[in-house]
Amino acid sequence: MSQILIGSYNTPDQPGVAILEVDRSGAYQVVSQLSGIENPSFMTQHGTHIYAVSETGTNGGVVAITRHGDTLSHGVRRPSGGGWPCHVRVSADGQFVIATNYGTGTVALLRIEGDGSLTGLNDLAAHSGSGPHAGRQGEPHAHSAIITPDGAYVIAADLGTDELVFYTIDINTNQLVRTHTVNSPAGNGPRHTIFHPNGTILYVANELACSVSVFTYNNGSLTHIADHATFTGTNHDFTVADIHISPDQQFLYCTTRTDNTIAAYRILADGNLVRIGVYSCGGAWPRNFAIAPDGTYILVACQHDNHIAVLPRDTTTGVVGARVATIPMPNVSFVEFL
Repeated sequence: MSQILIGSYNTPDQPGVAILEVDRSGAYQVVSQLSGIENPSFMTQHGTHIYAVSETGTNGGVVAITRHGDTLSHGVRRPSGGGWPCHVRVSADGQFVIATNYGTGTVALLRIEGDGSLTGLNDLAAHSGSGPHAGRQGEPHAHSAIITPDGAYVIAADLGTDELVFYTIDINTNQLVRTHTVNSPAGNGPRHTIFHPNGTILYVANELACSVSVFTYNNGSLTHIADHATFTGTNHDFTVADIHISPDQQFLYCTTRTDNTIAAYRILADGNLVRIGVYSCGGAWPRNFAIAPDGTYILVACQHDNHIAVLPRDTTTGVVGARVATIPMPNVSFVEFL
């Protein structure tokens, strides 16, 4: 069995964070649960620590969680400097946590202490601008941040302004330094991003356009190559969510929430994509998902159905099969293999 980390939209008195053991048949057992954090909707791992956002309105936060064997314990909740923090990553040197505040369109920087705990808010970078999509792009909405493969930059995806904003981190002043911005196609609404392991291709999941963008990357420069739709029909509700690459680096997957589907693409030699199919995700409102290390199954966090769907996956063709099991988890929003 493999271990997974789970996060959810739960109140502090509920176990919003959990570690489970699972297998491809959907058999599972609870290893550890942790309460005390409000809406730990997204997390990232770093060594023996887990950093979780506490996704709340105007007073969002970030919490360091320590794992000792099968025991989880959380530290002090630190402010993220804005509303609805929805994504968190650790810097390339392991010295900082970068959190993005969707509600207020800001990117927060928090230093990691030697024991893995977090200091208070060190810096807060504010975005500005808007996009053409009525009702969704009237103001900035920083949605995620990723570290470039060369470790040189942080790239923040802003859904509200259709921008990929580049930062460096000044370790002497503990500040984010904005260097340049790359425009995503207008109205795309970039949400999550992922680099191909070869370090030269960036894929962007566009929430509003329901598409995946392909960019080439070279020393801080991005060149837009193509966009690929995540759905097969014409009716969609602007709700693309998560994006991941298979362990063999041959396929890419992206979820669309209102459509309750997961799109699969073959990755071509030049990094571009060919869609091979769109499949049921096994539940309602597929937020995050994770591909098993051996590539044989996918776990999808189906938030509105309060379960994680277990989907078989053909490692040769990339095709996703029908759901074989569900793992109950109230308000689940995040799943990742440990």
